[in-house]
Amino acid sequence: MIVDGHADTLSRIALLGERLVENSGHFDLIRARKAGIELQVLSIYSAERDANRALEEVLFQIDYYEQEMMFCGLMAYSVRNSRDLDDNLVQGRIGLMLHLEGAEALGTKMSNLRTLYRLGVRSVGLTWNHRNLLADGVMDVASGGGLSEWGREVIAEMNRLGMVVDLAHISPAGFSAAIQSTSKPVIVSHANTLALCNHPRNLSDEQMRAIAQIGGIVGVTFVPGFVATGDASVEFLVEHICHMIGIMGEDHVALGSDFDGTETTVISDVSAYPLLLAALKNRGLAATQIEKLLRDNFLRVLSDIL
Repeated sequence: MIVDGHADTLSRIALLGERLVENSGHFDLIRARKAGIELQVLSIYSAERDANRALEEVLFQIDYYEQEMMFCGLMAYSVRNSRDLDDNLVQGRIGLMLHLEGAEALGTKMSNLRTLYRLGVRSVGLTWNHRNLLADGVMDVASGGGLSEWGREVIAEMNRLGMVVDLAHISPAGFSAAIQSTSKPVIVSHANTLALCNHPRNLSDEQMRAIAQIGGIVGVTFVPGFVATGDASVEFLVEHICHMIGIMGEDHVALGSDFDGTETTVISDVSAYPLLLAALKNRGLAATQIEKLLRDNFLRVLSDIL
């Protein structure tokens, strides 16, 4: 069984008017069930920098999700707390958890965060590449800025509510400040290792150790530009996984595909997971290590937080 910590499928199908059950993208429920997906985190994303317009788009995508779920009850269920996982894991349905990618929609009102929580959002990425009111994004590193006081307040409220703090896309200074501010484990839902691919979104060994020290996880991503500067392959993705296990330990590496967030991925779509499983086995990873990577590590963190 497989847990994937990040896909942009919901944003994509809401924009195109496609269905969650079956669509033309990387992920849908029909293919996911055949692939053995146990839990999929679905991202909600708006490119709007204005809080009101961003919130409007976020609410539209949540409503789209709810409308889709009316037709998916036999195939999927919404994950809002750890009890949902415990009650449904053996029933053969796919758990779906909502994630807000970039916190622009919060504006300056904590009530917006709490409202999104009540609507089912259980994970928030503080930034998406660029600076917002919470922190600097990874594309704003020249400023040297990190986490704002408002960002610290949001993290504290997320810790209290039981929401996952996702540090994907954040600046190095913001990353360090967030690690110091949280009282719960944090995740980086989709990133690889800087040591093997020099991409600004990838993580240094120091950052990965910091995640592991507070019990968090990093989800390896299938985006080719995060895997290699040249031709990316499944085999080289496995090299990232092995490096991360060497730095963080086998309890802190998970999956974060970024399906539907990019045109192509080294794992072509959700039906192609057997290629990754074969590559992991060929590389010599133990069965217990593979199980932790595919599902156990992410489920442990959710159990700690939700």
